[in-house]
Amino acid sequence: MKPGDIDIDALSSFNDAHNNVINFLINNVQTGSLLNLIQEHHNNLRIDNNFKVYYALGDTVYSLNDINNNSTLKEIANDLLKNMGNKLTLDDIITAADSFSSAAQKLSPENQDLLRAVLKAYGIQNYTPTNGGGTSDGGAIGGSSSSGGTEVTEVGTPVASSNVDLTKETVVASSDNAISLDVPAGVLSNNDGSTFKVSINVLDDAQAKAIADKVNTASLTLLGKVYEFYFKATKDGKDTYITTFDKPITVKLSLNGIDTTKYDQKKISLFKIDNDTAIYKGGKYDKTTNTITTKLYSFSTYALMFYNKTFKDISNHWAKSDIEYMASKHITDGITSDTFNPEGNVTRAQFAAFLIKLLNVPYQTKTTPFTDVKSSDWYYNDVTTAYNIGLVKGVSPDKFAPNDNITREQMAAMALDALKYMGKDTTINQDEVTKFLSQYKDANNVSSWAKEAVAASVKYNIMNGMTQVTYSPLSTSTRAQAIAVISRLFDMQ
Repeated sequence: MKPGDIDIDALSSFNDAHNNVINFLINNVQTGSLLNLIQEHHNNLRIDNNFKVYYALGDTVYSLNDINNNSTLKEIANDLLKNMGNKLTLDDIITAADSFSSAAQKLSPENQDLLRAVLKAYGIQNYTPTNGGGTSDGGAIGGSSSSGGTEVTEVGTPVASSNVDLTKETVVASSDNAISLDVPAGVLSNNDGSTFKVSINVLDDAQAKAIADKVNTASLTLLGKVYEFYFKATKDGKDTYITTFDKPITVKLSLNGIDTTKYDQKKISLFKIDNDTAIYKGGKYDKTTNTITTKLYSFSTYALMFYNKTFKDISNHWAKSDIEYMASKHITDGITSDTFNPEGNVTRAQFAAFLIKLLNVPYQTKTTPFTDVKSSDWYYNDVTTAYNIGLVKGVSPDKFAPNDNITREQMAAMALDALKYMGKDTTINQDEVTKFLSQYKDANNVSSWAKEAVAASVKYNIMNGMTQVTYSPLSTSTRAQAIAVISRLFDMQ
C-alpha cells in the first residue's frame, strides 16, 4: 500500500463522526463513571432496550439490585472490581447506572438509537431479561440461588445424576451414553460443609421445538435434544444452585442418530441457549467415538447445533476448508458478513484473540506490563488473558505492539505456547532444532529467540515453510495462513 492509496478525506470524516458520537454520549449522558465502566468493564455490562444496566458474573447476568441484595454476589462483584485494578465499587456502578438510565430515557428516539449504536461499538451486549423483570435468569440454572431469596425450579426430565465429592473426579452419564459430564476434583475450591449433586435433565420434544423455532437461522440448526445441567449444593436443608466453577467440567455428547450426510460433524458444536439466543460454547469432533466434546465453566441450557458459514471471496481459495471450519467454531469472522479477505494482514492482537477463542479460556483480570494495551481497546481482555496464561510476550518489557502485523516467527512462538497450554508435548532438543531449520535456505533469518519455536512448529506440524526451501520467518502472515494454523491447533486439542 502506498500513501496515495489512503483516502485522507474519508479517514478524517470517519474520525470526526466517531468523535461526534463520543461527544454526544458525554454531553447527553452526564455520567463519567459510566464512561469509565464502559472502558473498564464492557465485557461485564449488559444493557436492555430501556437502558437499564445489568452486570455479568461468569455466564450469568444479574440485575444490579439482585447483586446488591445478595451478600455473596455483592462480595464476588466487589472482589472482581478490586482485581481489575481500580477503585470502583458496586455502589459506584449502581449510582452510575441509575444516572445513565435516567438520562438515556429522556433522549429523543433518534438519539436513543445513536446511543445504542455507541454502546454496541464499545462491545456492550444488549440484554433481554426474562419476563421483562429485574432478575437474572429466572428459574433456570444461572438464576439466583435459594439462599438469595429466589426459588430455582428444575425443568426437564432427569436422565443422569450423581453426588459429587469435591476431592474426587466424578463422571455423570446417561444410561445410553448419549451424554456425560466429567466433573474434576477441585471443581470448587471452597467447601462450607454442603453436599453436592450434579444432574442432567432433558427437555421434552415440545419444549425443544419451541427453542429450535426461535434460535434456528439459515446457517444455524439445532440438532437433537436440549439439556439443562444443574449443580446443586445443599446445607441445612437449603439448596443453592452453583453456576460457575473454579475448574471446567467436560461435557461429551454423542452424534449417533444425527444424519451425517446432511451435517458435517466437524461443524457441530455445543451452544448455550440464553434468552432465545444461541451462544457458542465450543466443541471438538472425535471421529473414533462419534462425539462432540467441550469444557464448560458454568451451567445453563445447552444443545448441539450445526453452524455453516462461508464467504464469497474464498470459493477458490486454498484455505477455504480451514476458514469455514474455524468460522463454524466462532473463532473467526469475516471483515463483512459475506467477505473474509483471506490475503489481508493479521495483527499481533488479532492472533492473540484467535488463540483465546480457540482455547475457550475465561478472561483473566490480572494486569499486564504493557503500556500500549489499554482497557478501552477491543483486544484488552484477549491480550491480557493471553499474557497471563503464558501465550504471548511483549516486543519489549512494556510494549506489546498490538497493532503491528504479526510475523511468521512470532506466530510460531504463540502457537507453540498455545499447544503447551493444552498440555501437549512441545519438547525439542538442539539436534532437532538444527535438523528442522537446516531444510530452509533462509534459516539464518530466524531471530535467535525464535529458533526453537520455529523448529518446533515444523516438528509438530503447526506451521510449514512458505515453500519447500524457505520458511520466511520475518514475513507477515495473511488471515488465511493464521486461520490455517488455528485450525491445526484446534484439531490437536
